[in-house]
Amino acid sequence: MKISGSIRKIHEDQKAVNDRLKKLVDERVVGLKNSRWHYESRVKELSSFALKLETGRVPLPAALEDFFACTLVVANAAELVEGEKLVKKHFTVAERRPKKIDKTHKQSDSFPFDDLRMYATLREGLADPPTDLSGIRFEVQLKTFLQHAWSIATHDLLYKAEGVSWSKERIAYQIKAMLEHAEISIQEAEGLAACAALAKEDPTTTAIKSGIKLVKAQWGGDQLPTDIRRLARNITALLEALRMKIGRLEAILNEGKIQRKGTHPANLSPYGTIVQYLFDAEKEMLFAFLKDDKVKTKILIPAEIEIPKGMDLSKFRNAVFVPPLV
Repeated sequence: MKISGSIRKIHEDQKAVNDRLKKLVDERVVGLKNSRWHYESRVKELSSFALKLETGRVPLPAALEDFFACTLVVANAAELVEGEKLVKKHFTVAERRPKKIDKTHKQSDSFPFDDLRMYATLREGLADPPTDLSGIRFEVQLKTFLQHAWSIATHDLLYKAEGVSWSKERIAYQIKAMLEHAEISIQEAEGLAACAALAKEDPTTTAIKSGIKLVKAQWGGDQLPTDIRRLARNITALLEALRMKIGRLEAILNEGKIQRKGTHPANLSPYGTIVQYLFDAEKEMLFAFLKDDKVKTKILIPAEIEIPKGMDLSKFRNAVFVPPLV
């Protein structure tokens, strides 16, 4: 692309300082953001800079507000507020677009680009050395992962350099409308789940809920994994394979706890404890299950589990053994 020398000079002057600004902002944001969030940034390339100036909408070519721009991507719409607080806490925000969270420029029947943008400068503390970067304005875009995915996936449909296509743009914005609907559904899932059309349960859900209730009653929060649903699902699958009712398991757990003076084994996980108690209370049934060639479900047996004497381990077809510590 042919670019005038005067424009090249302005770009070169801004690029040097914005490269340094990018490095500093990148370090700050990456060190402060939620580990689940995504962050990326860029310094405007010469051709993009020249094309933007040629729109006539840049009053100060030597101080382009998004010469350096970064994007902070949060999990969902509910986390946009948290992301905005982080930016405002560590940078000085001069302008927000849209200006208010409850206002928009778009019509109800249109779906243009309207992601949250903030225009900020560095906020330096008393301990920070003076820098020539303090007054440089840069753009921070805040997006959800769905918004970010849309911008990446549809980029070529909207910005194909060689041409323009009404039909492809139509498709891109139809997708944006669908993703906006998905975003709303995620944000309001709690309320939507309570509506009559969705407030239902299948047998699997009922069983897992019963499993969650059982393990919470038997173990304290510090003894349970953060993913209690996965634990309950594993227990439910075990009960289903053994054709055992959860009431029977509850009775076995209560009896095992009584025999151990009110506590479950400290060296076993909740799942491991259940397997141990099954060996103690349902030895014959469990042995028959473990050697059944027709069974597909396998039971994890850590080395800490005490297997009753007289069981021939070589006959176990449905066990996964964890060897003892060396």
